[in-house]
Amino acid sequence: MIAGKPTLTDLLDWVEGRLSAERSDQVSAYVDSADPATAETLDWIRSFLQDARSMPLVQPPAALSARLRGVFVGLHSPEQDSEWTDAALLYDTRLGLTAAGVRSADDGVHLAFASELGRFVLDASPAGPGEVDIHGLIMLDEGGATGVDLAFLQAGSLRRAARATKDGRIDVRGVPIDVDELWLTSERTRVRARLDLQGS
Repeated sequence: MIAGKPTLTDLLDWVEGRLSAERSDQVSAYVDSADPATAETLDWIRSFLQDARSMPLVQPPAALSARLRGVFVGLHSPEQDSEWTDAALLYDTRLGLTAAGVRSADDGVHLAFASELGRFVLDASPAGPGEVDIHGLIMLDEGGATGVDLAFLQAGSLRRAARATKDGRIDVRGVPIDVDELWLTSERTRVRARLDLQGS
């Protein structure tokens, strides 16, 4: 008998035949016990796989593919590019660097930066355990590019990626609170900003 309830990954691998013979027998034994929650999960997995396989695959436009490849290379090989610059922190409400219209730190972390892209502000508010929702605005310098890719990292590892709207608005949900750096890229302009979201 299986020593404990199989995980979602176990069940998915079991349905798709990726488990070892011994592990497959263990999961099968648990499934045969007719546990209602497991049966419901299996129904969902099979339905999802059926729907996924029936969806037609569409080749993305060449321009989009090229942009995504460029973003991926830039995110994973920043040391190979000498064009990265550092954003300067203008204010942090936790440090008492307040200005008119800036809220107090008891409802989140509020930061403002200056960079080669232009000024940008970030509001991080508590979300789920260990997570924050980040809203903000990038005020691009006049004549600047209209698209900005965002990458939130923790100890050099990518944790979240997003793209600002055409008018520079940022809306990223469920960002791990331990991220410590934000990378912003727009065409050839690449900016890094140190982050500390603890206390949000």
